[in-house]
Amino acid sequence: MAGIHLGGGGSEDDEAALWNEVFTPGQRVSLWPFAVPPGPARDRTVRWFTGALRPRGRFTVDAWGVDGSDRSDRDTDRSAERLRRSDVVAVPGGNTFDLLHHLQRHDLLGALGAFLDGGGRVYGGSAGAVLLGADTAVAATQDADRVGVRDTRGLDRLAGAVVRPHHDPAQDAELQRWATTRRQVVLALPERSGVVVEGTAARNVGPGTVHVFGPAGRRARPAGATWDLREP
Repeated sequence: MAGIHLGGGGSEDDEAALWNEVFTPGQRVSLWPFAVPPGPARDRTVRWFTGALRPRGRFTVDAWGVDGSDRSDRDTDRSAERLRRSDVVAVPGGNTFDLLHHLQRHDLLGALGAFLDGGGRVYGGSAGAVLLGADTAVAATQDADRVGVRDTRGLDRLAGAVVRPHHDPAQDAELQRWATTRRQVVLALPERSGVVVEGTAARNVGPGTVHVFGPAGRRARPAGATWDLREP
């Protein structure tokens, strides 16, 4: 089943219910670890991800950007071909603005959108989840913009909503201000949660409660809840 899978930013155990839905044995997974600097840190992310998948069965993982530099495929045709061979694109966490900057520089935002349009699945964990919303600036109080991103627009595949992972109640006033002043829905995901989105339909796979902030206030969406992203 195609769709978007948003992870709250916890471990593979915290997000186990979501991983059960997005990752099934036999898949070909393109791993985009671009939220982490190239070199040892990125290599650790790749090792963590492949190790986390191993108990789930056999997967073919194509890790991008692991040649020790910050290069990626600038050849649009080659990028498209790699994605055509993939069932899932996995975008794990790190720094949201580093991730966005890399995808902008290497023309990969459009490639990711085309992958979704063609029926592919995308898993976004933490920074990867933020990327799938309308505006990554919602992460500015959590992540430092070290690269000076000027255009903070995300992929905008959530009916105009934005995503805040790692949610805890101390952030509620900030997120309500965002929703009220910008008249924009905020999906606030705790680390032990995941949301599956198909079109404008959202479903919290749990186990934690997702809070949805809109201009008129906040609503709690417990595990198992479904709702329309246009009607928070």
